[in-house]
Amino acid sequence: MAILNTMYNPQYDDNILMDGSWRKNGIDIFDLFRHKFTLIIIQNLLILITTRSVAFLLKPFRQPRILSELIGAILLSPTIIGRLAFRSASAPTAKTLYDFIFPEMSFAMVEIFGFLGLIYYVFLVAMRLDTTVVREMYRKVFPVAAATVVLPLLAVVVAVVIFRLPAPSHAEQTTFALVLGFALSVPAFPVMARLLAEVKVPMGEVGQVVLPAAVVGDVLSWIALAVCFAFVGPSDEALAPLWMVLAGACLVAVCVWMIRPLLVWLGRKTSAADPVNIEFMGLVVALVPPAALSAAAIGFHPALGALVLGLAVPKGPLTAALTQRLENYVVIALLPFTIISTAHATDVMAIVTRQGDEPENYALRLAGVMLVATLAKLAAAVAVSPLFSLSRTESLSIGVLMNTIGPMEIIILNIGKDRKCTPKLTSLWIWNQIFNAKIRGVLLVASVISTAMVRPILTALEGRKLRRLPAPAYKKRNLQLSGLESDLRVVACVHTIRNAPSITGLLHLADHFPLSVCAVHLAHITGPAPPMLIVHDSVDCNCTFPTLDDVSTVTSSAAPDHKVDSQPIISAFERFQRRSTNVEVSSLTAVSEYFTMPDQVCSIAEGYRATLIVVPFHRLLTVDGEMEDINPYARAVNKGILADAPCSVAILVDRGHLVGHESKLASHVALLFFGGPDDREALLCASRFAKRPGVHLTVVRFVVNDKQSHAAASAMPGILSGARVEGRIDDEYVREFRWQFASHAAVTYTERAVEDCEGVVAAIREMGGEHNMYMVGRAAGGESAAELVEGLWNFVELRELGPIGDLLVSAEFSAAASVLVVQQYVGEHQSVRDMDEGSSRRKRLRMSGYSSKHR
Repeated sequence: MAILNTMYNPQYDDNILMDGSWRKNGIDIFDLFRHKFTLIIIQNLLILITTRSVAFLLKPFRQPRILSELIGAILLSPTIIGRLAFRSASAPTAKTLYDFIFPEMSFAMVEIFGFLGLIYYVFLVAMRLDTTVVREMYRKVFPVAAATVVLPLLAVVVAVVIFRLPAPSHAEQTTFALVLGFALSVPAFPVMARLLAEVKVPMGEVGQVVLPAAVVGDVLSWIALAVCFAFVGPSDEALAPLWMVLAGACLVAVCVWMIRPLLVWLGRKTSAADPVNIEFMGLVVALVPPAALSAAAIGFHPALGALVLGLAVPKGPLTAALTQRLENYVVIALLPFTIISTAHATDVMAIVTRQGDEPENYALRLAGVMLVATLAKLAAAVAVSPLFSLSRTESLSIGVLMNTIGPMEIIILNIGKDRKCTPKLTSLWIWNQIFNAKIRGVLLVASVISTAMVRPILTALEGRKLRRLPAPAYKKRNLQLSGLESDLRVVACVHTIRNAPSITGLLHLADHFPLSVCAVHLAHITGPAPPMLIVHDSVDCNCTFPTLDDVSTVTSSAAPDHKVDSQPIISAFERFQRRSTNVEVSSLTAVSEYFTMPDQVCSIAEGYRATLIVVPFHRLLTVDGEMEDINPYARAVNKGILADAPCSVAILVDRGHLVGHESKLASHVALLFFGGPDDREALLCASRFAKRPGVHLTVVRFVVNDKQSHAAASAMPGILSGARVEGRIDDEYVREFRWQFASHAAVTYTERAVEDCEGVVAAIREMGGEHNMYMVGRAAGGESAAELVEGLWNFVELRELGPIGDLLVSAEFSAAASVLVVQQYVGEHQSVRDMDEGSSRRKRLRMSGYSSKHR
């Protein structure tokens, strides 16, 4: 009770009893806001409810969560609730709702929560930052950081003079320009880290350069700002800046050469069963506030101390455990207070009102200065990027990310205000100009606009890079274009180690011809970190990745930070490569959210010039022979790949026949051919498998009975319909296949005449368990035999497998065979004639004057 008594304001103690009961003079709801403990709870609930509600409304627009916090800061600022006035029984004069909710006596608690959120988030981001990447890319990181800080700073100083922002003296204008320049040039490192984590746009090398560059630029800016304030501050010591730099160096030395070895030693002392116990984590968490306060005592911002400590923490199980325990609480519960506290008492409407002796159009002049700073950062990124072989699109992406504006700019202004520079260089005019509500309002609005524009701009730039690759450089997008015995380039996707044996078993059926495999481990992101492409070995130097450019610079050392263990999968593909003489394997790990995995896989296939993408079915075989759904998100990934793939796609349903001794791997393969582009692609794929010794291939072609075929021809005499054109193309492919394998004893071709879908189902069931694997086109039938499978679409549960594939994996089909469903890539404006330009059968069709779209 004594503790609670201290949380009451004594001047209001006659309204509310400390035991919670009301006095007989009546109830006033506004008296609740005079109880400090109750007020803190109300403030916390209001901040969290407001930011979460705005985040829910922005969810369809896929905007980052920090944007909802910035908008929530405006909603909870005097801009909105400061214009709602109320009168309480205990207060004779009207007060605004803002004064009730955020009185000056209680806002210190909000600032404390915001301070803790900022330092702990900076600590977590720095702890996860891969310093190995920084060391490997220092030739790019440091020039980008220096250029995007120095050039905007100089541009702002010049812009202050050009836009004629008034000042009583030259010294005061210099101070004003320097402080404003630092505020607009410093990288918003915490904001950028959250943007990269939440927008989930794969950035490749750009993402690897921009975040370390922001860290370096942040550190250099804070040091320069602290030295600047030491020169113009109240201290009369001429050596004050030197002492600050020396003290900062001592702080770095303590973190690197004392705290880091201590943490390494403690990590070795812990047991193998529990490498990171709660006491160990508690020690590290407890070191963050002292490091932040030490930096503040020296003269730097407290976040700089948390940044240095986070970089000094040894990578490994400790970083993973701390991230898992702290991250959600810091991001969800504390960071909103950081945004709200920096926007305290900021009235956005002050932008449009003229105050005191302000010059005319002062807000427009400030906006002009900010525009100059923005363009200067873009120009700096564009200027230095060609030195490191970065394209203009990549340099613009770096410039957009370095232009993010957040609460750090307002924090710098608050630091300048708290420093209270000496009258020798500044006067009261400086405080009215630099720290007035107008500049704070302009910065807050600019933060909202810049944050909201990051994702659309980055998405547009990434789309431009996808379109940058010329079409002639990537021709062999399907088996029909690549040829039967040419080099086959395959992107093999794997979710878990259980997918690897079946995928390698399938690829083994085609490794008697040159085969290039890009094995991609699709790993789900475990925390708010940017999407990454981790290269475990060398990738074909002739490949370019349009979305994930120059990914070879991203090493496998980033994997522990994402808690991704790809080594078992890599080892499985390495064993497959050692068993085959015609196979080259490159291993990648794509770390991203599930909804961005399709785009990432398609980008990898585009850069790898893949002919085929192989993805595993989202269900796996259990011990009792049933198919279990191991990952429901994998199905959505497969659907996205089918929709946007730049090449042909195959979905593999594994039922154990592709795992085992090489001589027994899917030795009996059956192809169910109905017609259409997908079935023709499956036929070409089966032709490759049939060339392998030990593989027995059975091709069953389903055709419409003669009566129906004659009736359809009679209905349109003299007219060659699209279905009949497709049928003729199917006949050409089947005729060529039969001629090629006429003397091959292991290849069998049969035809089954059926009348409708019921006949198809009955014929497939008659085949029973004779085969280890069935192959079928996804859109079986196409236009030529659509009437045979049209009725089956009404009963399809798994539309990504098509009607026949869904039937083969259903519980009604007794044969437990593996299934390979193939979808052929067809370009947006690609006709049948374009697919085989120069071939004799296409020439004959052109001479007849008939052509048809594939889809």
